[in-house]
Amino acid sequence: MPCRIARFSGHPAFGLLLAGALALSGNSTWADDGEARDGRSSPRAPDEWQLSDLYASDKTWQQAFDRISQRIERLDHFQNTLTAAPEALNTALTTINEVEKDALRLRAYASLNADENLRDSAAQERRDRVDRLLARLQTVTSYVRPALTSMDQQKLSKWAQQPVLSEHQRFLEQVMRDAPHTLSPATESALAALSPVTDREDSYSLLTNADMHWPELIIDGKNRTLDQAGYARWRGSEDRALRQRVFETFWPVWQQYESTFGSLLGKQVLAHVIEARQRHYDSALSAALSPNDIPVAVYHQLIESTNEHLPTLHRYLRLRQRMLGVDQLHYYDIYPPLVKSDRTFTLTDARQLTRAATAPLGEHYASLLKRATGAHWTSARPQPGKRSGAYMNGSAYDVHPYVLMNFNGRYEDVSTYAHEWGHGIHSMLANEQQPYATASYPIFTAEVASTTNEQLLVDYMRHHAQSDREKLFYIGQALESLRSTFFRQTQFAEFELAIHEAVADGQALSGARLTRMYADLLKKYYGVDQGVTKINPDNFIEWAYVPHFYYNFYVYQYATSITAAHQFAERLEQGNDADRQRYLQVLASGGAEGGYQLLKKAGVDLATPAPYDALMAWMNRLMDQAETLLDRLDQPGS
Repeated sequence: MPCRIARFSGHPAFGLLLAGALALSGNSTWADDGEARDGRSSPRAPDEWQLSDLYASDKTWQQAFDRISQRIERLDHFQNTLTAAPEALNTALTTINEVEKDALRLRAYASLNADENLRDSAAQERRDRVDRLLARLQTVTSYVRPALTSMDQQKLSKWAQQPVLSEHQRFLEQVMRDAPHTLSPATESALAALSPVTDREDSYSLLTNADMHWPELIIDGKNRTLDQAGYARWRGSEDRALRQRVFETFWPVWQQYESTFGSLLGKQVLAHVIEARQRHYDSALSAALSPNDIPVAVYHQLIESTNEHLPTLHRYLRLRQRMLGVDQLHYYDIYPPLVKSDRTFTLTDARQLTRAATAPLGEHYASLLKRATGAHWTSARPQPGKRSGAYMNGSAYDVHPYVLMNFNGRYEDVSTYAHEWGHGIHSMLANEQQPYATASYPIFTAEVASTTNEQLLVDYMRHHAQSDREKLFYIGQALESLRSTFFRQTQFAEFELAIHEAVADGQALSGARLTRMYADLLKKYYGVDQGVTKINPDNFIEWAYVPHFYYNFYVYQYATSITAAHQFAERLEQGNDADRQRYLQVLASGGAEGGYQLLKKAGVDLATPAPYDALMAWMNRLMDQAETLLDRLDQPGS
């Protein structure tokens, strides 16, 4: 499933939020003291990043840390002058922004350095120190929002229109919009103090990563631990009997903790509902979507349209059954690839294919991508101690994006490369047009930029395939992405909405109740009553496996993103310059407007059925192509 990468971003008066991506570009402004750090300032291999673009050494990082620490402690002196005049407010917000920007650069270096080698205790300590520094920045600047909220809102509205505050207009509009939901300073302080108690995500993580006892399974003659990583690895095995054993061994372990998981998630949902009521929102959903200006109509339309198109998912599942050659599709048949491909790719291939696939984005995008992928901005190869997975770090506004990944030569790695550099070029484009105050973009548009690149890539590979079987492989990749990113994430979103509505209605959520609710959805989505898929009742505990349910209405954005990405990719491939400019303006706008409004202005209204209908039409066209290819391959002599 899609992963959630938390990054520091947001306007200081909101507090430092772990969400979204921070736009960045430009050159380093820190002086090089000439001191190399373990060779990091010397030339490195093309598939390694060079962190000296951020700081020349640990010593210069420490010097910057000391300076920024002192600057943070001086920020409270704006408290008495913040609302004296528009000029005073601009001075305060601009100064706070500058300090935050520089602190996030500290964080970028510390975080990237730590992820190079998780066994480097000094690097981990630097990351911990800068996180504490950012928390201190949040505390020192916490007076900003209450002070602005307590102002006469008509007066603040007039101030926001003045040229001197133009860079902060978007933030001030958000403050005014959120004013009815902002509580007294004492109440806000109490809620903040209670957040470690009401946030169950850490408890969930400890339970699943430290306390659960995982079974072992003999695979290839060896005892294999079937923990979460083992399950993710072996559930897609081509050996059907092994897949069945993996499911039959893994899920009963989760069933043993059903009551505990139910208590954790139930209390997390209750905390969401209570806070939404305290802040005078209509619902927990409204409270979660409001900060990013997302209408609740988007969420409801997504679920409604997905339910209308479940026959398309069922068609895909029957196609999967045919391609796997099984008489009856079971839930343990969901993950193996539809077509096996032995083709491998080099990192050079990934660069060239990404550049070729994104050519419809135009010359300027191509020049930025060439610069980014030709420089030492990517840590590409797996290394001992290196963090797993992939992400784009956009925390250093004055420098450039960095990408971490673990490239192993599969097509999925090429797709990840295109995806992460979709984030990276989004950041570079936003910084070209936006000041720091509005460069940061929300996840709602961030995933559109990355997923559009993924779709452009898979379409490029499909159109340039050398054989029917190769073309079928890429069609299979696209179809499975639609199942896992559109249908599965919407299924999660529907479950999340249902459990919040149940708690809001005064119903209790036990583990058994959550399992029953999830089972009803799983059976609906996978066509159990229609005979499309058989699901063992042990699998209904799957809700407990999904950490995203603790993130407060987060996963729906993966489904909306792939929907918008399809619309943009299809238009870009048609070569219309006006469509290209509209899409690039979405990226270049950063956080200057709400994500929903940006997409709507570009011609994709996610509160209407049209984009979802278009996505499903494309999915059906892909299945038409797949069935034609299968019929041809099934002919004698093919």
